[in-house]
Parts: sequence; C-alpha cells; structure tokens
Amino acid sequence: MTYIDGFVIAVPTANRQKFIDHALTGNSVFMELGALRILECWGDEVPEGKQTDFRRAVQATPEETVVFSWIEWPDKATRDAAMGRMEEMMATDPRMNPEINPMPFDGARMIYGGFTPVVTLEAPTANKAGDFIWYELLTTDAAAAQAFYGRVLPWTFAGSGQADMDYRIISAPEHDVAGLMEITPEMAEHGARPVWLSYLAVDDVDAAVDAITQKGGAVQMAAMDVPMVGRMAMVADPQGAPFYVMKPASSEISLAFASDRPRVGHAAWNELHTPDPAGAWAFYGEMFGWVQDGDMDMGPLGRYEFIRHGGLIGAVMPAEAPAWTAYFRVPDIDVAKAAVEAGGGQVVQGPDEIPGGEFSMNCLDPQGAAFGLIGYRKA
Repeated sequence: MTYIDGFVIAVPTANRQKFIDHALTGNSVFMELGALRILECWGDEVPEGKQTDFRRAVQATPEETVVFSWIEWPDKATRDAAMGRMEEMMATDPRMNPEINPMPFDGARMIYGGFTPVVTLEAPTANKAGDFIWYELLTTDAAAAQAFYGRVLPWTFAGSGQADMDYRIISAPEHDVAGLMEITPEMAEHGARPVWLSYLAVDDVDAAVDAITQKGGAVQMAAMDVPMVGRMAMVADPQGAPFYVMKPASSEISLAFASDRPRVGHAAWNELHTPDPAGAWAFYGEMFGWVQDGDMDMGPLGRYEFIRHGGLIGAVMPAEAPAWTAYFRVPDIDVAKAAVEAGGGQVVQGPDEIPGGEFSMNCLDPQGAAFGLIGYRKA
C-alpha cells in the first residue's frame, strides 16, 4: 500500500529559487531510492485560522512563505529502507551533504510525519484488463431504437464511417459510450436477437480467447481486427452469458463505464445474471482479476454479490437465464420511466431505491433488448 511522508516548512520568500534548486537536488536521491512522486508546493492561498493554521504551525514570519510537501512511496517497506540509508548518504552523497546543499530555511521549525492513505481517489489515465470499455446494442430496427433511446437518455447518434455496415456511435454529453447496429438477415439466421452486449478490455485478444475456451467458455465470433478500432472477439462465459473481449487500437481511456465519477448518459453498473454464481466468480476472477466485495441478501432471489475491480463495477446475482445487463445513468428516474413507457418500452422492475439514495429500474426496449437505468428521484 502507498505510504506518504508529509512536510510543512516556512521558507524565506526571498529564497524561493534557492529552495527549488535545493529540492531538485536533494529529492533526486529519494527518487533513486524508490519514491514514486514528490511534490513541493509553494504557498499561494494560506488563510489565517481562528485557532491554528499552517503559518502558526511552523511559526512563519511575514517574510516567509509556507511550503507543503510530500513524498509518495510504493509502500512503507520501501520508505523505511530509504530512510535507513539517510545517515550513510549524508556522509557519502554530496546531494545530501548540508554543507554542499544547505537548506535555505530553518529546519528546526519544519513539521513532518509518515501517513498511511485511507481514501484514494485518482482520475484513471488508461484502462486495465477486465475494465468495461464499450457497450453495443444489436437491434432489429436501428432507426426505431435510435428514436427510443434518444428520448430516454441524453444521447446523440452519429455514423461510424464504416462503408460496409450501418454502425452508429452513441454519445453521452461527455464521451462516446456505445454502438448501435442493426441485425442483418445473416446474423438473424445464426440466432442473433435484440440485446445489449458489453466489451471487456484485454491485453491480448487471442490469448484471452484461448483462456476462455480452456475455462469452459465458448467463442461466438472469432477474433477479428477492425481498422482504427482494435481487435475483438465475441465470447460467452461457461454459463452462457455473452460478451466481447477487446484490445483497442487507441491507448486513450474509455469512460463508457464511468468508473471515476457519476456521469449522466454513461454506464453506471454492470450486472451479471447467472445460474451458477460460484462458477461465474471462478471464471471472471481467474480471467480478469475481479474479486467479491460484500453482498446483499435479496431473500428468495438469493445473494447480490458485488464486484470490485479497482472500484465497484457491478454485481453477480443468481438467475436462470445467463446475461449481462448494463445500467445507464439518467438525470431523473421518473422522467426516464415515463419516456420508456411513452416510447413503447416496458418497465419490468422498479424504480426501486438502492444504497446511496438513487433508484434503479429494469426495462425492455420496443425491440426486446433488456437494459437498466439508474438515477435520482427529483420530484
């Protein structure tokens, strides 16, 4: 677990550049000893408090500026090993020698401590294997589906530029989130029906397909490359729930599933219905590193078991028909319910209140594809 050393210092304002030069020289040692990141922050807005404040903590004078600094280590063991070498390095490394690289501040007034993080929030910069990165609606009537979902969710639709198929890109207000594709006669002959499908990121599509089949899964569409998009294959887990595995061509992060914060129009939850929860956990855990993080007793429906992959990404629940259901976030659950019903869809369950004060509901679109919605009740 990450470990933090924090410091508060009073530095003579006139010594700003001397402090920067001193920090750049000395901090390079900590980086060599395994630090992940070091920040030296020059005071900009440091208000005076009623009882105490940063300035009083270090007895800063009017001619001094408060500096707030921290060193981020990969773990406490790395930090302790680094600190154990300080005495040796102060004697052998000129960067740590106070005569060669003197502190341009009064070190006697510095306060410091070591800290174990208990909450960490960080905007992701890339997707990892096992992340949900895309959603796709297969439908028997693309125009009707576009009209329906455009009323229910704040989505816009655009062509993908693929000359050989009508594949439409669905965009939420902030990012692209899904695709929409009409089922061709050939696809229908092979059993395709209206359905929402989910895409999971993998590092190697072909290796993932091999592993899936070895673990009892099945290949429903062989691996293929889509220019400028990536390599993908449609598979099913051992219980029969279909999904895609994909290695995108771009390294840009996908926020189709809003893992960082609630985003209207994005997927907010991923729910696996399966006749064998224990088997599903074994499969997805081995394939993608997912772990169970608590559960909720649903009485006769069984246990609702939460999936953690970094953050909470969804849940596993017992059901006869294996399938993934994506839940998309709406600004007002009651307005969305009215739009579903007015557009010819069906609300199968809900809206039901869920932990956190939001409401969820399960729906069918006019062509029969199942999906979920999540949102607050504003009325």
